[in-house]
Amino acid sequence: MSNPADSNDKQSKPSTMRAMRSRHRQMSHDTAHSDAAGSAPAAGPLDHALVPRNAAPLVSSQGDLAALVARLRATGTFAYDSEFIGELTYIPKLCLIQVATADEVALIDPLASLDLLPFWDLLCDPAVLKIVHAGQQDVEPVFRLTGRAPANLFDTQIAAGFVGMNYPLALTKLIFELLGHRVGKGLTVTNWDHRPLTHQQLHYAADDVRYLPAVHAELLRRLTKAGHAEFAIEESAALCDPALYRFDAGTACRRIRGSIGLAPQNMAVLRELVTWRDQAAQAEDLPSRSVVTDQVLLDMARRPPRDLASLDRVKGLPRPVEEQHGSSLIQAVQRAMAMPASDHPVARFHEPAPAEQFRGDALWAVIECLCFGRGIDPSLVTSRQEITQLLHQRQTGGTNGGLRLTSGWRNKAVGGDILRLLDEGVGFTVTSQDGRFAASGLHPVAHGA
Repeated sequence: MSNPADSNDKQSKPSTMRAMRSRHRQMSHDTAHSDAAGSAPAAGPLDHALVPRNAAPLVSSQGDLAALVARLRATGTFAYDSEFIGELTYIPKLCLIQVATADEVALIDPLASLDLLPFWDLLCDPAVLKIVHAGQQDVEPVFRLTGRAPANLFDTQIAAGFVGMNYPLALTKLIFELLGHRVGKGLTVTNWDHRPLTHQQLHYAADDVRYLPAVHAELLRRLTKAGHAEFAIEESAALCDPALYRFDAGTACRRIRGSIGLAPQNMAVLRELVTWRDQAAQAEDLPSRSVVTDQVLLDMARRPPRDLASLDRVKGLPRPVEEQHGSSLIQAVQRAMAMPASDHPVARFHEPAPAEQFRGDALWAVIECLCFGRGIDPSLVTSRQEITQLLHQRQTGGTNGGLRLTSGWRNKAVGGDILRLLDEGVGFTVTSQDGRFAASGLHPVAHGA
Protein backbone atom coordinates (compact mmCIF):
# COMPACT_ATOMS: atom_id res chain seq x y z
CA MET A 1 0.00 0.00 0.00
CA SER A 2 1.31 3.42 -0.85
CA ASN A 3 2.10 5.71 2.02
CA PRO A 4 -0.25 8.74 2.17
CA ALA A 5 2.63 10.82 3.50
CA ASP A 6 4.62 10.38 0.28
CA SER A 7 3.34 13.56 -1.34
CA ASN A 8 1.26 16.63 -0.64
CA ASP A 9 -1.19 15.63 -3.38
CA LYS A 10 -1.92 12.39 -1.57
CA GLN A 11 -2.69 14.36 1.56
CA SER A 12 -5.19 16.61 -0.20
CA LYS A 13 -8.21 14.30 0.01
CA PRO A 14 -7.97 13.53 3.75
CA SER A 15 -7.21 17.17 4.52
CA THR A 16 -10.15 18.40 2.44
CA MET A 17 -12.51 15.86 4.01
CA ARG A 18 -11.42 16.83 7.52
CA ALA A 19 -11.84 20.52 6.72
CA MET A 20 -15.38 19.93 5.39
CA ARG A 21 -16.39 17.87 8.43
CA SER A 22 -14.85 20.40 10.80
CA ARG A 23 -16.82 23.19 9.14
CA HIS A 24 -20.01 21.15 9.39
CA ARG A 25 -19.43 20.49 13.09
CA GLN A 26 -18.66 24.16 13.70
CA MET A 27 -21.87 25.21 11.95
CA SER A 28 -23.87 22.68 13.98
CA HIS A 29 -22.11 23.89 17.13
CA ASP A 30 -22.97 27.54 16.40
CA THR A 31 -26.60 26.70 15.57
CA ALA A 32 -27.04 24.58 18.70
CA HIS A 33 -25.56 27.25 20.95
CA SER A 34 -27.63 30.01 19.42
CA ASP A 35 -30.73 27.98 20.39
CA ALA A 36 -29.39 26.59 23.66
CA ALA A 37 -30.80 29.22 26.00
CA GLY A 38 -34.30 28.67 24.68
CA SER A 39 -34.08 24.86 24.80
CA ALA A 40 -32.75 24.53 28.35
CA PRO A 41 -35.32 23.41 30.90
CA ALA A 42 -36.66 26.19 33.11
CA ALA A 43 -36.53 24.06 36.25
CA GLY A 44 -33.44 22.56 37.82
CA PRO A 45 -32.74 18.85 38.27
CA LEU A 46 -35.55 16.57 39.42
CA ASP A 47 -36.05 16.42 43.18
CA HIS A 48 -35.32 12.72 43.63
CA ALA A 49 -33.22 10.85 46.18
CA LEU A 50 -31.11 9.27 43.41
CA VAL A 51 -30.65 12.43 41.30
CA PRO A 52 -27.66 14.61 42.33
CA ARG A 53 -28.38 18.33 42.16
CA ASN A 54 -24.86 19.79 42.14
CA ALA A 55 -23.34 21.74 39.27
CA ALA A 56 -20.82 19.32 37.79
CA PRO A 57 -17.16 20.29 38.39
CA LEU A 58 -14.65 19.73 35.57
CA VAL A 59 -11.87 17.51 36.89
CA SER A 60 -8.56 18.50 35.29
CA SER A 61 -5.88 17.58 37.84
CA GLN A 62 -4.46 14.17 38.70
CA GLY A 63 -5.16 14.62 42.38
CA ASP A 64 -8.82 15.48 41.83
CA LEU A 65 -9.16 12.50 39.49
CA ALA A 66 -7.69 10.14 42.07
CA ALA A 67 -10.10 11.44 44.72
CA LEU A 68 -13.08 11.06 42.37
CA VAL A 69 -12.10 7.51 41.40
CA ALA A 70 -11.79 6.61 45.08
CA ARG A 71 -15.29 7.94 45.80
CA LEU A 72 -16.78 6.09 42.84
CA ARG A 73 -15.12 2.84 43.90
CA ALA A 74 -16.35 3.25 47.47
CA THR A 75 -19.91 3.88 46.29
CA GLY A 76 -19.88 0.64 44.29
CA THR A 77 -22.18 1.96 41.54
CA PHE A 78 -21.91 4.93 39.20
CA ALA A 79 -23.23 6.15 35.88
CA TYR A 80 -20.82 6.68 32.99
CA ASP A 81 -20.93 8.41 29.60
CA SER A 82 -18.48 10.10 27.29
CA GLU A 83 -18.39 12.67 24.51
CA PHE A 84 -16.16 12.19 21.50
CA ILE A 85 -15.69 13.35 17.93
CA GLY A 86 -15.75 10.39 15.57
CA GLU A 87 -16.01 11.75 12.04
CA LEU A 88 -12.49 13.15 11.70
CA THR A 89 -10.10 10.38 12.73
CA TYR A 90 -9.73 6.60 12.64
CA ILE A 91 -9.95 6.42 16.43
CA PRO A 92 -12.63 8.76 17.81
CA LYS A 93 -11.23 11.67 19.78
CA LEU A 94 -12.29 11.39 23.43
CA CYS A 95 -13.21 14.87 24.65
CA LEU A 96 -15.16 14.49 27.90
CA ILE A 97 -16.05 11.84 30.49
CA GLN A 98 -19.19 12.14 32.65
CA VAL A 99 -19.88 10.20 35.86
CA ALA A 100 -22.63 10.34 38.46
CA THR A 101 -23.74 8.69 41.68
CA ALA A 102 -26.81 9.42 43.77
CA ASP A 103 -24.70 12.04 45.59
CA GLU A 104 -22.71 13.82 42.89
CA VAL A 105 -22.21 14.37 39.18
CA ALA A 106 -18.75 15.22 37.82
CA LEU A 107 -16.98 15.70 34.49
CA ILE A 108 -13.44 14.56 33.64
CA ASP A 109 -11.34 16.41 31.07
CA PRO A 110 -9.34 13.90 28.95
CA LEU A 111 -7.67 16.80 27.14
CA ALA A 112 -6.01 18.03 30.35
CA SER A 113 -2.99 15.70 30.10
CA LEU A 114 -4.40 13.35 32.72
CA ASP A 115 -3.33 9.75 33.25
CA LEU A 116 -6.73 8.10 32.83
CA LEU A 117 -5.54 4.57 33.59
CA PRO A 118 -7.00 4.64 37.14
CA PHE A 119 -10.40 5.44 35.65
CA TRP A 120 -10.14 2.73 32.97
CA ASP A 121 -9.12 0.28 35.72
CA LEU A 122 -12.32 1.21 37.53
CA LEU A 123 -14.37 0.34 34.45
CA CYS A 124 -12.68 -3.08 34.44
CA ASP A 125 -13.42 -3.72 38.12
CA PRO A 126 -16.16 -6.39 38.40
CA ALA A 127 -16.94 -5.27 41.97
CA VAL A 128 -18.25 -1.90 40.76
CA LEU A 129 -21.46 -1.59 38.73
CA LYS A 130 -21.31 0.84 35.80
CA ILE A 131 -24.61 2.21 34.47
CA VAL A 132 -24.49 3.27 30.82
CA HIS A 133 -26.98 4.13 28.09
CA ALA A 134 -26.11 2.75 24.63
CA GLY A 135 -22.66 2.27 26.08
CA GLN A 136 -20.70 0.20 23.56
CA GLN A 137 -18.78 3.15 22.08
CA ASP A 138 -18.24 4.63 25.52
CA VAL A 139 -16.46 1.54 26.84
CA GLU A 140 -14.40 0.88 23.67
CA PRO A 141 -11.38 2.89 24.94
CA VAL A 142 -11.09 0.52 27.91
CA PHE A 143 -10.13 -2.45 25.75
CA ARG A 144 -8.05 -0.41 23.30
CA LEU A 145 -6.00 1.33 25.98
CA THR A 146 -5.68 -1.42 28.59
CA GLY A 147 -6.07 -4.66 26.61
CA ARG A 148 -8.74 -5.68 29.13
CA ALA A 149 -12.50 -5.83 28.77
CA PRO A 150 -14.88 -3.68 30.81
CA ALA A 151 -16.83 -5.52 33.49
CA ASN A 152 -20.19 -5.34 35.30
CA LEU A 153 -22.15 -3.06 32.97
CA PHE A 154 -25.86 -2.31 33.06
CA ASP A 155 -27.14 -0.68 29.87
CA THR A 156 -30.39 1.22 30.43
CA GLN A 157 -31.20 1.30 26.72
CA ILE A 158 -31.00 -2.50 26.59
CA ALA A 159 -32.93 -2.90 29.85
CA ALA A 160 -35.80 -0.71 28.60
CA GLY A 161 -36.38 -3.23 25.82
CA PHE A 162 -37.28 -5.85 28.45
CA VAL A 163 -40.01 -3.83 30.19
CA GLY A 164 -42.39 -3.00 27.36
CA MET A 165 -40.50 -0.16 25.67
CA ASN A 166 -38.95 0.16 22.24
CA TYR A 167 -35.31 -0.70 21.58
CA PRO A 168 -33.36 1.43 20.95
CA LEU A 169 -34.86 4.30 22.97
CA ALA A 170 -33.32 7.76 23.42
CA LEU A 171 -32.26 8.67 26.94
CA THR A 172 -34.45 11.78 27.11
CA LYS A 173 -37.54 9.71 26.29
CA LEU A 174 -36.56 7.06 28.81
CA ILE A 175 -36.11 9.64 31.57
CA PHE A 176 -39.55 11.10 30.87
CA GLU A 177 -41.18 7.66 30.69
CA LEU A 178 -39.70 6.47 33.99
CA LEU A 179 -39.29 9.66 36.02
CA GLY A 180 -41.80 12.05 34.43
CA HIS A 181 -39.08 14.67 33.97
CA ARG A 182 -38.25 16.45 30.72
CA VAL A 183 -34.59 17.04 30.02
CA GLY A 184 -33.66 19.79 27.57
CA LYS A 185 -32.50 19.07 24.04
CA GLY A 186 -28.94 17.77 23.96
CA LEU A 187 -25.88 19.00 22.09
CA THR A 188 -24.94 15.89 20.12
CA VAL A 189 -23.03 17.77 17.39
CA THR A 190 -20.89 20.37 19.08
CA ASN A 191 -17.20 21.16 19.48
CA TRP A 192 -16.51 19.04 22.53
CA ASP A 193 -12.76 19.51 22.01
CA HIS A 194 -12.87 23.30 22.39
CA ARG A 195 -11.78 24.77 25.69
CA PRO A 196 -13.20 26.32 27.75
CA LEU A 197 -16.44 24.39 27.48
CA THR A 198 -19.53 26.58 27.52
CA HIS A 199 -22.16 26.59 30.26
CA GLN A 200 -24.57 24.82 27.90
CA GLN A 201 -22.06 22.08 27.11
CA LEU A 202 -21.34 21.45 30.78
CA HIS A 203 -25.05 21.44 31.62
CA TYR A 204 -26.11 18.95 28.96
CA ALA A 205 -23.07 16.72 29.44
CA ALA A 206 -23.90 16.43 33.13
CA ASP A 207 -27.55 15.62 32.38
CA ASP A 208 -26.43 12.66 30.27
CA VAL A 209 -25.50 10.86 33.51
CA ARG A 210 -27.32 12.78 36.24
CA TYR A 211 -30.53 10.75 35.93
CA LEU A 212 -29.06 7.33 35.21
CA PRO A 213 -28.89 6.10 38.84
CA ALA A 214 -32.62 6.83 39.25
CA VAL A 215 -33.41 5.33 35.83
CA HIS A 216 -31.44 2.21 36.76
CA ALA A 217 -33.36 1.79 40.02
CA GLU A 218 -36.76 2.12 38.34
CA LEU A 219 -35.78 -0.21 35.50
CA LEU A 220 -34.54 -2.80 37.98
CA ARG A 221 -37.86 -2.61 39.83
CA ARG A 222 -39.82 -3.18 36.62
CA LEU A 223 -37.46 -5.89 35.41
CA THR A 224 -37.82 -7.78 38.67
CA LYS A 225 -41.61 -7.51 38.50
CA ALA A 226 -41.60 -8.82 34.91
CA GLY A 227 -39.11 -11.60 35.71
CA HIS A 228 -36.67 -10.23 33.14
CA ALA A 229 -33.85 -8.90 35.34
CA GLU A 230 -31.47 -11.74 34.50
CA PHE A 231 -32.20 -11.27 30.79
CA ALA A 232 -31.24 -7.57 30.88
CA ILE A 233 -28.14 -8.25 32.98
CA GLU A 234 -26.99 -11.02 30.63
CA GLU A 235 -27.51 -8.89 27.53
CA SER A 236 -25.71 -5.94 29.13
CA ALA A 237 -22.81 -8.25 29.99
CA ALA A 238 -22.41 -8.98 26.28
CA LEU A 239 -20.97 -5.46 25.97
CA CYS A 240 -17.94 -6.79 27.84
CA ASP A 241 -17.05 -9.26 25.08
CA PRO A 242 -13.55 -8.34 23.77
CA ALA A 243 -14.58 -9.47 20.26
CA LEU A 244 -16.76 -6.37 20.00
CA TYR A 245 -13.71 -4.13 20.14
CA ARG A 246 -11.42 -5.88 17.67
CA PHE A 247 -11.52 -5.32 13.93
CA ASP A 248 -12.75 -8.46 12.22
CA ALA A 249 -13.13 -8.40 8.43
CA GLY A 250 -15.77 -11.13 8.40
CA THR A 251 -17.95 -9.30 10.90
CA ALA A 252 -17.45 -6.01 9.05
CA CYS A 253 -18.57 -7.68 5.80
CA ARG A 254 -21.76 -9.03 7.33
CA ARG A 255 -22.64 -5.55 8.56
CA ILE A 256 -22.68 -4.24 5.00
CA ARG A 257 -26.26 -4.10 3.79
CA GLY A 258 -26.73 -6.36 0.76
CA SER A 259 -23.75 -8.66 1.42
CA ILE A 260 -25.96 -11.60 2.41
CA GLY A 261 -26.62 -12.53 -1.21
CA LEU A 262 -22.98 -12.71 -2.30
CA ALA A 263 -21.52 -15.98 -3.57
CA PRO A 264 -18.59 -17.34 -1.48
CA GLN A 265 -15.93 -16.09 -3.91
CA ASN A 266 -17.51 -12.64 -4.08
CA MET A 267 -17.69 -12.59 -0.29
CA ALA A 268 -13.96 -13.35 -0.28
CA VAL A 269 -13.44 -10.30 -2.50
CA LEU A 270 -15.46 -8.16 -0.12
CA ARG A 271 -13.46 -9.45 2.84
CA GLU A 272 -10.18 -8.48 1.18
CA LEU A 273 -11.52 -5.06 0.22
CA VAL A 274 -12.79 -4.40 3.75
CA THR A 275 -9.38 -5.40 5.13
CA TRP A 276 -7.70 -3.04 2.67
CA ARG A 277 -10.04 -0.20 3.63
CA ASP A 278 -9.32 -0.63 7.33
CA GLN A 279 -5.57 -0.50 6.70
CA ALA A 280 -5.92 2.56 4.47
CA ALA A 281 -8.10 4.29 7.05
CA GLN A 282 -5.50 3.68 9.76
CA ALA A 283 -2.70 4.97 7.53
CA GLU A 284 -4.63 8.15 6.67
CA ASP A 285 -6.19 8.50 10.16
CA LEU A 286 -9.73 8.61 8.80
CA PRO A 287 -12.93 6.76 9.70
CA SER A 288 -13.13 3.65 7.49
CA ARG A 289 -16.24 4.66 5.58
CA SER A 290 -14.64 8.01 4.75
CA VAL A 291 -12.10 6.25 2.54
CA VAL A 292 -14.58 4.27 0.43
CA THR A 293 -18.27 3.73 1.16
CA ASP A 294 -19.82 0.35 1.89
CA GLN A 295 -21.85 0.52 -1.33
CA VAL A 296 -18.74 0.99 -3.49
CA LEU A 297 -17.01 -1.99 -1.86
CA LEU A 298 -20.16 -4.10 -2.33
CA ASP A 299 -20.38 -3.16 -6.01
CA MET A 300 -16.72 -4.09 -6.47
CA ALA A 301 -17.32 -7.43 -4.78
CA ARG A 302 -20.28 -8.17 -7.05
CA ARG A 303 -18.34 -7.26 -10.20
CA PRO A 304 -14.66 -7.62 -9.30
CA PRO A 305 -12.42 -5.25 -11.29
CA ARG A 306 -9.65 -7.20 -12.99
CA ASP A 307 -7.21 -4.38 -13.78
CA LEU A 308 -6.54 -0.70 -13.21
CA ALA A 309 -8.49 0.31 -16.31
CA SER A 310 -11.65 -1.34 -15.00
CA LEU A 311 -11.56 0.82 -11.86
CA ASP A 312 -12.77 3.73 -14.02
CA ARG A 313 -16.09 1.93 -14.34
CA VAL A 314 -16.62 1.57 -10.59
CA LYS A 315 -19.40 4.02 -9.79
CA GLY A 316 -18.73 6.17 -6.75
CA LEU A 317 -15.03 5.31 -6.36
CA PRO A 318 -13.30 8.65 -5.64
CA ARG A 319 -10.69 9.55 -8.21
CA PRO A 320 -8.01 10.36 -5.59
CA VAL A 321 -8.53 6.88 -4.07
CA GLU A 322 -8.28 5.28 -7.50
CA GLU A 323 -5.07 7.15 -8.26
CA GLN A 324 -3.43 6.56 -4.90
CA HIS A 325 -4.64 3.05 -4.07
CA GLY A 326 -5.62 1.56 -7.43
CA SER A 327 -2.82 -1.03 -7.44
CA SER A 328 -3.60 -2.07 -3.85
CA LEU A 329 -7.29 -2.47 -4.70
CA ILE A 330 -6.58 -4.69 -7.68
CA GLN A 331 -4.12 -6.76 -5.64
CA ALA A 332 -6.78 -7.28 -2.98
CA VAL A 333 -9.26 -8.46 -5.61
CA GLN A 334 -6.69 -10.76 -7.19
CA ARG A 335 -5.83 -12.35 -3.84
CA ALA A 336 -9.47 -13.18 -3.28
CA MET A 337 -10.02 -14.52 -6.79
CA ALA A 338 -6.96 -16.79 -6.47
CA MET A 339 -8.09 -18.30 -3.15
CA PRO A 340 -9.10 -21.96 -3.11
CA ALA A 341 -12.78 -22.53 -2.34
CA SER A 342 -11.83 -23.92 1.07
CA ASP A 343 -10.61 -20.45 2.09
CA HIS A 344 -13.79 -18.65 1.07
CA PRO A 345 -15.93 -17.23 3.88
CA VAL A 346 -18.73 -19.53 4.98
CA ALA A 347 -22.11 -17.90 4.41
CA ARG A 348 -23.65 -17.12 7.77
CA PHE A 349 -27.14 -16.63 6.42
CA HIS A 350 -29.04 -18.37 3.66
CA GLU A 351 -30.54 -16.24 0.87
CA PRO A 352 -34.18 -17.38 0.84
CA ALA A 353 -36.35 -18.14 -2.13
CA PRO A 354 -39.66 -16.21 -2.23
CA ALA A 355 -41.64 -19.06 -0.64
CA GLU A 356 -39.02 -19.41 2.11
CA GLN A 357 -39.12 -15.68 2.73
CA PHE A 358 -42.90 -15.85 3.10
CA ARG A 359 -42.65 -18.61 5.70
CA GLY A 360 -39.93 -16.67 7.50
CA ASP A 361 -42.11 -13.55 7.58
CA ALA A 362 -44.97 -15.59 9.04
CA LEU A 363 -42.76 -16.99 11.81
CA TRP A 364 -41.38 -13.52 12.49
CA ALA A 365 -44.95 -12.29 13.02
CA VAL A 366 -45.48 -15.11 15.55
CA ILE A 367 -42.31 -14.12 17.39
CA GLU A 368 -43.41 -10.48 17.44
CA CYS A 369 -46.68 -11.52 19.09
CA LEU A 370 -44.85 -13.54 21.74
CA CYS A 371 -42.33 -10.79 22.40
CA PHE A 372 -44.83 -7.96 22.61
CA GLY A 373 -47.03 -10.06 24.85
CA ARG A 374 -44.11 -10.60 27.20
CA GLY A 375 -42.94 -7.00 27.16
CA ILE A 376 -39.71 -7.65 25.20
CA ASP A 377 -38.74 -5.78 22.06
CA PRO A 378 -38.37 -8.40 19.26
CA SER A 379 -35.21 -6.74 17.89
CA LEU A 380 -33.41 -7.70 21.09
CA VAL A 381 -34.38 -11.34 20.62
CA THR A 382 -33.66 -12.14 16.99
CA SER A 383 -33.91 -10.88 13.40
CA ARG A 384 -35.75 -11.78 10.23
CA GLN A 385 -32.50 -13.08 8.76
CA GLU A 386 -31.97 -15.42 11.68
CA ILE A 387 -35.53 -16.72 11.50
CA THR A 388 -35.07 -17.48 7.81
CA GLN A 389 -31.85 -19.29 8.69
CA LEU A 390 -33.61 -21.32 11.39
CA LEU A 391 -36.25 -22.53 8.93
CA HIS A 392 -33.59 -23.32 6.32
CA GLN A 393 -31.56 -25.38 8.79
CA ARG A 394 -34.60 -27.40 9.71
CA GLN A 395 -35.56 -27.99 6.08
CA THR A 396 -32.08 -29.22 5.22
CA GLY A 397 -31.71 -31.44 8.29
CA GLY A 398 -29.27 -29.15 10.05
CA THR A 399 -29.08 -28.29 13.72
CA ASN A 400 -29.96 -25.03 15.43
CA GLY A 401 -26.28 -24.20 15.92
CA GLY A 402 -24.97 -20.66 15.63
CA LEU A 403 -28.33 -19.01 16.24
CA ARG A 404 -28.75 -16.47 19.02
CA LEU A 405 -32.43 -17.34 19.39
CA THR A 406 -31.70 -20.83 20.68
CA SER A 407 -29.10 -19.96 23.32
CA GLY A 408 -28.83 -18.03 26.58
CA TRP A 409 -31.63 -15.77 27.75
CA ARG A 410 -33.19 -15.69 24.29
CA ASN A 411 -33.87 -19.41 24.43
CA LYS A 412 -35.46 -19.03 27.88
CA ALA A 413 -37.55 -16.02 26.91
CA VAL A 414 -38.80 -17.01 23.46
CA GLY A 415 -36.58 -19.45 21.58
CA GLY A 416 -37.60 -22.57 23.47
CA ASP A 417 -41.29 -21.87 22.81
CA ILE A 418 -40.60 -21.29 19.11
CA LEU A 419 -38.82 -24.64 18.83
CA ARG A 420 -41.78 -26.33 20.53
CA LEU A 421 -44.11 -24.54 18.15
CA LEU A 422 -42.15 -25.93 15.19
CA ASP A 423 -41.54 -29.41 16.63
CA GLU A 424 -44.79 -30.19 18.41
CA GLY A 425 -47.35 -28.11 16.55
CA VAL A 426 -48.50 -26.39 19.73
CA GLY A 427 -50.20 -23.02 19.72
CA PHE A 428 -50.60 -19.97 21.93
CA THR A 429 -53.24 -17.34 22.53
CA VAL A 430 -52.87 -13.59 22.24
CA THR A 431 -55.36 -11.41 24.11
CA SER A 432 -55.78 -7.66 24.49
CA GLN A 433 -56.82 -5.79 27.62
CA ASP A 434 -56.57 -2.07 28.34
CA GLY A 435 -54.55 -1.58 25.18
CA ARG A 436 -51.97 -4.17 26.21
CA PHE A 437 -51.32 -7.49 24.51
CA ALA A 438 -50.65 -10.66 26.44
CA ALA A 439 -49.45 -14.00 25.05
CA SER A 440 -50.50 -17.08 27.00
CA GLY A 441 -48.37 -20.18 27.42
CA LEU A 442 -48.16 -22.72 24.61
CA HIS A 443 -50.80 -25.41 24.53
CA PRO A 444 -51.69 -28.39 22.32
CA VAL A 445 -53.70 -27.61 19.22
CA ALA A 446 -56.56 -29.85 18.12
CA HIS A 447 -56.44 -30.27 14.36
CA GLY A 448 -59.72 -30.76 12.55
CA ALA A 449 -60.30 -33.32 9.84
